[in-house]
Amino acid sequence: MIAGLPIADPQFWIVTATVAIAVALAVRRVVRSLRRESARPCASCSRARAVPSTPWSPRWARPRLPVVALVAVLAPVGAAATTVERQVEVMGTTLRVEVEGADRTAALAVAESLLREVEATERRLSTWRDDSELAALNAAPAGTWRALSAETFAALAGAWSCAERTGGAFDPTLAPLVAAWGLRTGGRLPSATELAAARAATGPERLALDAGRRRVGKRSQVTIDEGAFGKGAALDAALAADSSAGFVRIDLGGQLAWRGAPAPQTVALADPRDRGRPALDLTLAAERGSLATSGDGERRFAVGGETFGHLLDPRTGRPARDFGSVVVAAASGLEADCLSTALFVLGPELGARWLAGAGRGVEAVYLVVESGRLRALATAGLAGGLRPRAEDIEIEILESSS
Repeated sequence: MIAGLPIADPQFWIVTATVAIAVALAVRRVVRSLRRESARPCASCSRARAVPSTPWSPRWARPRLPVVALVAVLAPVGAAATTVERQVEVMGTTLRVEVEGADRTAALAVAESLLREVEATERRLSTWRDDSELAALNAAPAGTWRALSAETFAALAGAWSCAERTGGAFDPTLAPLVAAWGLRTGGRLPSATELAAARAATGPERLALDAGRRRVGKRSQVTIDEGAFGKGAALDAALAADSSAGFVRIDLGGQLAWRGAPAPQTVALADPRDRGRPALDLTLAAERGSLATSGDGERRFAVGGETFGHLLDPRTGRPARDFGSVVVAAASGLEADCLSTALFVLGPELGARWLAGAGRGVEAVYLVVESGRLRALATAGLAGGLRPRAEDIEIEILESSS
């Protein structure tokens, strides 16, 4: 791009050529008109009639050069809003961004700012690298306090709130259990001793959060895993980065977040029996929100002839029961991210009770596989927007959500 012009964009040259042709035609028309006027006898000038002002020839349309040239130039430049899409690899997954802007250049600028925010969140929270704030907090000795950036502290505070709300079904301090089960190295079966030691090293109560000073104190040695809240935090940071665009939709590894939706959106929900096949369509009317899915369909490992999932139950230290998947719609990306994990761990029965109590205001759909068939158990706020794509899918409203 030179001097702010997107010369690498074919659409730029199409618009430029259109404007150039329109202006050339306007100039040609004016030149011909001037020639005719100069060739006309002066005596006839007084007999020239004014253009009548009628609905088909309004007063502002009479001057030829200014109007014709102005319309020719402004029509392409002032065109309707355009939508751009970007796709990159970040946070170990694929990020897709869709932005609607006043023009292509403006939309691309917003898309770029969203991508930069997701990358910045990865630099702050990733425990796959040694230079992040979260990695430094994990490495800090017990009994110390560590100041954090506003973004990192907000992400941790949101994760801790989720742990409290779900009674421990979600736990951001699961790193010792993740290591015991070898979830980052292909999977392994820990011994009873290893499992007990890992469970003893987890628990949100091991950290103290000081909101006034934006710092975190380690009451004892503890390590945090961002796997169940990092993507949600990145989506929230991206949506908050630039509000100049209209509709913005982000897909980060399957979790969606959007703002400025001009109309209800329809999202395909994957079949937990075959993640590559959509099972239902879900129509969402929220102008802003996030949608997250948790399930073991794509991340299982086998040890000693037994298959395990990657979602761990903090209360037992073992993989949670695999029943299918759960989809959560929430106001923020972080909330949808951590609550989808918690509701999967709780399962359909306990999850329905939680949604009817502490989880009121959160919408969810459980996709439960039973005897080869698929049941969609949905809260009342989502049930009306579900449409099955196959005949073997039953839709029910969660009884405890009424």
